[in-house]
Amino acid sequence: HHSNLSHTFFPNISEQCRLEILADLNSNITKAEKSHFINRRWENLYLHPNDVKGVKSIFQIASKLAKNIYGKSLIVPHQGYGISFDEFWFNVAKSGESTGWHDHKKKAIISGVYYLDIHDNSGDIHFRSKVKERWNEWSLKSETGKMILFDSKLEHSVSENKSCHPRISLAFNLYTLPLEIQDQSAQYS
Repeated sequence: HHSNLSHTFFPNISEQCRLEILADLNSNITKAEKSHFINRRWENLYLHPNDVKGVKSIFQIASKLAKNIYGKSLIVPHQGYGISFDEFWFNVAKSGESTGWHDHKKKAIISGVYYLDIHDNSGDIHFRSKVKERWNEWSLKSETGKMILFDSKLEHSVSENKSCHPRISLAFNLYTLPLEIQDQSAQYS
């Protein structure tokens, strides 16, 4: 049953916080690092947490919610902690764009998405999990202010944005402490 694999919340995040994140994203978007050029677009936009300060409060809320699901403390690693990399990114899907099936990092436990600016018909998130030989599929509606947390091994995709507005979300991975991650820059030769 899929109900234990994906969880929906409407966390108490102020409109002001959400709008500040959008404004910071907008003013820093030209310096965002990009990865995953798929279907003629850059899937992930990475910004330093200091450039979008509001994300930290989103991650604190996500960590609390994730602890209730997983039973252990989880964090979103980012450079604000002195870690050399960020496990969060923005997705800006323009009209006509979609995201294919994929899953998240090997050591991540829970992945999440927080919807920053969603218009009608801008695409929903779809999940699938294989039970024996059968794919079990379901979808959740994307809505401004909604947070979805899900098992990082769960495959997911996003249907086409059929609105004329960009669909803007913040995605992130949560890990248990101590961080069991291969941080290349911290390794001695």
